[in-house]
Amino acid sequence: MGLRKIIAVLAAVALCFALAACGGGGDAGGGDAGGEATTGGDSGAPAGEGPATIKIGVPNPTTGKIASFGIGTPWAENLAVDAVNADGGIYIEEYDRKIPVEIIVVDTESDATKASEVTQQLVEQNDVDVLIGRHTPDTALPVAAMGERYGVPTVTMECPVNPWAIGGPYEWVYHAFWKIETAFDLYKSMWDELGFGEGTVIGFMFPNDADGLAWFDIFEPRCREAGYVISDPGRYPIMNQDWTAVISQFKNDGVQIIVGCEVAPDFTSFAAQAEQQGLKYDLVSMGRAFLFPADANANPPEIADGLTTEMWWSPWHPYISSLTGMTCAEMTSLYEEEFGIEWSAPMGYKYACVEVAIDALKRAASLDPVKIRDAIGETDLDTIVGHIKYDPDTHVSETVIVGAQWKLNEEGSAVEIRVVKNDKNPEIPKNAELELPPR
Repeated sequence: MGLRKIIAVLAAVALCFALAACGGGGDAGGGDAGGEATTGGDSGAPAGEGPATIKIGVPNPTTGKIASFGIGTPWAENLAVDAVNADGGIYIEEYDRKIPVEIIVVDTESDATKASEVTQQLVEQNDVDVLIGRHTPDTALPVAAMGERYGVPTVTMECPVNPWAIGGPYEWVYHAFWKIETAFDLYKSMWDELGFGEGTVIGFMFPNDADGLAWFDIFEPRCREAGYVISDPGRYPIMNQDWTAVISQFKNDGVQIIVGCEVAPDFTSFAAQAEQQGLKYDLVSMGRAFLFPADANANPPEIADGLTTEMWWSPWHPYISSLTGMTCAEMTSLYEEEFGIEWSAPMGYKYACVEVAIDALKRAASLDPVKIRDAIGETDLDTIVGHIKYDPDTHVSETVIVGAQWKLNEEGSAVEIRVVKNDKNPEIPKNAELELPPR
């Protein structure tokens, strides 16, 4: 199935749910959908004074194959909302008073169909004023489709621009993230630095989903143009169990670099089987598969050491919150102190989505969906992930990435991520050198 067909299927799924009757009330998602109001104000407001809260709906992959992206919700969103609610909320002109903001989180179970279902429930049952969609095409695209269907102002992030754009054109949705072309240029610059070039044999591991197909469509022609020799075993289903055929082809072709955008469980199972079957390679560069500490360290240290990827947010990024002036380093420290686990990149974007929504609501000073949508479109804001200003035609604001590599800690028991390539964005400091991993 091609990328456009997958995007069409995701949109069709969203449309089917939008057209279905959805009776009853209560929290979004009910039971297994996991609706949860995480931040709010008073239980009600006097008649004629408007709603008790401004509701922001957040479908989140709390469980499932991309659950590592969901870590940090609702903590990061609440961190942003608490800042504005501490002052009473957002002033809404038609009610001549401040109204607190409420975040409602529902679990998409890392599934596009479920994402459509719970987003529909957020709109129809919870009457949300703004939708937030993030975390790969599996969640971002169904949420965007529902925002369009229902005319709900929608902020999306954390999905490469390419698959997101195929779901358009958009009237109600605005997106901030990077393009896959940027990831290719970054990966190639790391390969160049390590001495790889024309004739290098590169093994493709792009699955048969919207993310994998979008990455393949960009990487395949650019790798050929650069003179690399491609070993491509074809697209494979997510959560594949047997990698023998792929490993055999990579062995026969003499693969030196493995590139792709696997989900974390797939890379872990592939890497383990490759080790068992004696596959030798020099370097791995992947999106999605090991972006976060839990995913990288699901692999033995000898496999995780030296893995390379793109980094889209970190404690070392120089950006600050538009709400409080909090730095990226301060945010990650707060999280680690509270939960005793390492930070991960999505939490910056979780916070930034709410920053954008709050900024737009303040400028709109209204709960009229058109006014909120137009205010989102006019965003010109320094956020904790950088500057957000949307192109009026594409509805896209591109964010930056730098090259990262996982390095063994002092004990050699686990790996830690480091910035190793920042040529295009020197404002994000390097804190390690790019190296070929010991193999």
